[in-house]
Amino acid sequence: MHGTPRRNQALPLLLVCLPILLLLCAGASLPVIKGVVVGDGERPLGGAAIQLYEEFSGRERYVTVAREDGSFVFEDVQPGSYRLVASHVGYASRTEHITVPLAGTIETRVELASLAIESEEVVVLANRARQLTPITFTNLVAREISLQASMQDLPAHLASLPSITHYSENGVDMGYTHLRMRGFDQRRVAVSINGIPQNDPEEHNVYWINFFDLQGAIEDIQVQRGAGASFYGSPGIGGAINIIATPYKASPYATVEAGYGAYNTQRYTVEVNSGLLDGRTIAFGRFSRLLSDGYRDWSWSQFWRFFGGITHYADGHTVTIQAYGGPQRDGLAYAGIAKSANTASDADRKFNFSSATRDQEYFHQPHVELLHDWQVTPSVTVQQSLFWLQGVGHFDFGGTFRSADYLRLPNAWRDLSADERAQPLYLSAPEVSVLFRAALDQGQSGWMPRATFTHDSGETTIGAEARLHRSLRWGRIQEATGIPAGLVGGDNDVRVYSFRGEKIVTSLYGSHLQYLGDFLAVQGDLQISWRRYRMYDEAFFGHAFEKPYLFVNPRIGVTIRPGQRFSAYTSIALANREPRMKSLYDGEEAGAGFQPQFATTSTGVYDYAKPFVKPEQLLDVEIGARIEQLRYRASANVFWMDFRNEIVPSGGLDQFGVPRTGNAGRTRHLGMEVEAAARLAAGLDVYANASASQNKFVRFQEFVTRPDYSTRQADRAGNPIAGFPSQVANLGVTYTIKGLTARVSTMFAGRQYVDNGGGQDASGAPNSDLEVDPYTLVNASVRYAFPQRVGLELSLDVNNVLNDRVLLFGNAGFGTPQFFPAATRHMFFSARYTISR
Repeated sequence: MHGTPRRNQALPLLLVCLPILLLLCAGASLPVIKGVVVGDGERPLGGAAIQLYEEFSGRERYVTVAREDGSFVFEDVQPGSYRLVASHVGYASRTEHITVPLAGTIETRVELASLAIESEEVVVLANRARQLTPITFTNLVAREISLQASMQDLPAHLASLPSITHYSENGVDMGYTHLRMRGFDQRRVAVSINGIPQNDPEEHNVYWINFFDLQGAIEDIQVQRGAGASFYGSPGIGGAINIIATPYKASPYATVEAGYGAYNTQRYTVEVNSGLLDGRTIAFGRFSRLLSDGYRDWSWSQFWRFFGGITHYADGHTVTIQAYGGPQRDGLAYAGIAKSANTASDADRKFNFSSATRDQEYFHQPHVELLHDWQVTPSVTVQQSLFWLQGVGHFDFGGTFRSADYLRLPNAWRDLSADERAQPLYLSAPEVSVLFRAALDQGQSGWMPRATFTHDSGETTIGAEARLHRSLRWGRIQEATGIPAGLVGGDNDVRVYSFRGEKIVTSLYGSHLQYLGDFLAVQGDLQISWRRYRMYDEAFFGHAFEKPYLFVNPRIGVTIRPGQRFSAYTSIALANREPRMKSLYDGEEAGAGFQPQFATTSTGVYDYAKPFVKPEQLLDVEIGARIEQLRYRASANVFWMDFRNEIVPSGGLDQFGVPRTGNAGRTRHLGMEVEAAARLAAGLDVYANASASQNKFVRFQEFVTRPDYSTRQADRAGNPIAGFPSQVANLGVTYTIKGLTARVSTMFAGRQYVDNGGGQDASGAPNSDLEVDPYTLVNASVRYAFPQRVGLELSLDVNNVLNDRVLLFGNAGFGTPQFFPAATRHMFFSARYTISR
């Protein structure tokens, strides 16, 4: 609640930080594991991945790569029981169980058999950080995802990791769900699935709704925080999220699942895995039906989802062909509520502006991908990904906020004056109703090859990216009363706007990791990227332009004690990122008077080489340390991010509720992140993470609109940037005994501001309605797995256990601030039955 003393707001953060900082204290000489990995005919398998997993939790604790002669070493290994997993392209992964004593050296020899797959351990290391690399990262493995609420989208799961917050438009984390990392929105986070970029090339956004339920096929997620963390797609300003979805297991099984919960939420899933066929091939298929009425009015979801594929193992090759996606319908809820509605009646809190006009969406975006790994020699690996996706759909929403001019109604219609024709229809013709359709037809394809060369003193990776994206956007009056029939409906297809877009992305990159003895490793990365926007075939206005960008993004870092129990690192990176297409020209709003955002020549012609919104440039410095022990792990890092021309919210929303953006001259983000996990007793695990940051404008002059619609120039220097909470923390406890697992998790976020005024309105007066108050959200889950011969698992998720009225996010809104609430306490129960061999 607003008005809580500020000294109490930091208490959850301090409670999380204290145990983390205590866990960071460690150090002692511990045992060493030495070994060699060989294949058929005693062939040394250089480049093989060797991982040590804790027996008690299944978490990966140490990882390394075999040298050219197949040898590897783990130093300073905490005593205890481990699973050592060795894997190599074209060979069966092998698992060895190892008990590490209090001191001494353990020697082991791992023999891998070609072709057949004997272990269910599948690990993909491409484009992923290890303790060898100077990158700030956190892994979220499939087992941890399975312990979280099952009917929540991926941003809700990722919000348990450091410096991540989320919110959903319908309140139940199903449908349009949004993620922010270090306060940066998801346009500034590079998201990939199996190395394939998922950010929309034109708008940079990530539409998690399009792959809801993908977590059923996910093996692992790695979140890398900081600049330059991804070589593919747009540079990650806030960081990168690398999702591995290759769910192929050597043992066959079949699973059926059904679930039901609050707000008529339902899940029906069938999943089948063939196991190893003919010693070379595994097939997998998953099909789901997902339904929910949503928490807010008219925020329902109806999804079909599929994931299917085949992976084939040959001599030195692994080839996977898979597809996923599914059609979806949902009730739109892109407008938030007033802050006062949060403490009013339930009806006010659930209010959805779109419910009156029954705004809804239909969309389908299937993904098809080919993944190929080739072990050319023991020290050379080639990987390539080819992909295709096609997104087709439309959004239907109430259109009476549009004017007669925008809708291209004839001058003779209603005989309106020029001023009336420029007014919204609800003012100029209140008896008229309009349902407007905004349609999108887009496709993207690409090829991304890479080659890795390993040697005794390190490894070198070179790669490339080539992608082509094309889109068609159009809008028309779909249904109406009071408007001539010839201007309405699909049969007539009289469009209000129509234009095409294109984005070409090409990149070359290289990465070199060099060991300088056992104590030090240096890594240098360089990406050279050329990308070009093109807008063409615009009806009515005829605007057309091309705008290319060329970026050079370097990064260099040093790791101390790489791959060992305790390691430290530092890195410095420079990242450049182009604005989104809509910042150059919003063709959907051209009828409302929006012009191309480019400078003009002395003759009034647009100079398309000079857009008003400039690329943002970031200098990022990261310093951190990690410690890995058998019963706990911990890490801490600090970051300093200095921006030129950071693209920030600058007031107002587009027709879909998306904030408009512009450049700030200079901004700065400083912060510290800490995280830890530990086993406190048999079956009792705890994790915690926290971040504290300062996110401020150094130089920014913003034009703001007063209540009387006049404008003034506001100096934002020293103000906090909208949407960046200065404190974020998570604390969770999991207890397992036999087949029963119980989990309680707590999320905390500090104060956020909905605009750049730092809690002051356009006149400069303090206004608490411009703040998102600090919140704490508690969730719980209980799982019970019957003995394996029974094959039944039951689960119960309780979200918002304390039944708090929490607002997760806010923005400047359509003239007034709007906020997005989390649903009050709600539950979901599911049952899963598995047949396995």
